[in-house]
Amino acid sequence: MKNGYALARCHHCGLIRTDLHQNYALFVDRYYREGYFTGDRTRIAYVDYEDDKPYIMANMRKFFSFILPYKKRGTLLDVGCALGFSTKLALQCGFDAYGIDPSDYAVARAMTLVGKSRVRKAKLSDMHNATKKYDVIAMFDVFEHLSDPRADLATVHSILKDDGIVILATGDTGSLLARVLGRRWTFINPPQHLYFYNRHNLTRLLGDCGFESVAWKRIGKWLSLRYVLHLARTGGESRVADYLYRLAVFFDIGKFPLFLPTFDNMVVIAKKQANA
Repeated sequence: MKNGYALARCHHCGLIRTDLHQNYALFVDRYYREGYFTGDRTRIAYVDYEDDKPYIMANMRKFFSFILPYKKRGTLLDVGCALGFSTKLALQCGFDAYGIDPSDYAVARAMTLVGKSRVRKAKLSDMHNATKKYDVIAMFDVFEHLSDPRADLATVHSILKDDGIVILATGDTGSLLARVLGRRWTFINPPQHLYFYNRHNLTRLLGDCGFESVAWKRIGKWLSLRYVLHLARTGGESRVADYLYRLAVFFDIGKFPLFLPTFDNMVVIAKKQANA
């Protein structure tokens, strides 16, 4: 149990699942509102997504450095585009980029950044009619939020061109930090994260859904000091972090940049299997 939600682990493959015990569509509509991006402590999410843009962009540029050796141009779908930072970066990299997100607040903000024609309120399941339309489908810190990953990967398979790629970035339960911290690993933060993967079970899932991986990376991330402390005091359940967070806010040092070489995040690039 964590945050009032039961977690179940598969003893065979190690996959961990959150028992959401509520309608997913209604949950998404209620949960991913403005407070998710602006520091509502009940959301165990961002302190100030917009104000932390420099750190978010540093991580996004790393993701795109992984994409460019495989695809340098084409149509890109940014799934869970949030406030549109990654969609904007994709455009700057030369892609014909579009974003989707289920949050009214996020989509409204993203539209001001990249234009109304490039962003829409939608989930992956709403995109099933766009057959073989995209060269790249990006899911940066999104895959763990999905309630039916198999169905969503089936949609990705149908809307990705035959020579296209999908890039997924998510937490790695097989990492040293995840194994040491256990339930206090800040990535374990139900109800927003619903599935928790390692390289073995994610490879198997991708294979079952018609994909083969072509590259794997483990990464560290740039974060603001206040975001690190906020995650530690919420998902990490640390009273010390809560005290330090208040000090950081009081002394106005919360935006101090930190690079965390924890390598508890994994990135996979995959393509369609030749016979899929």
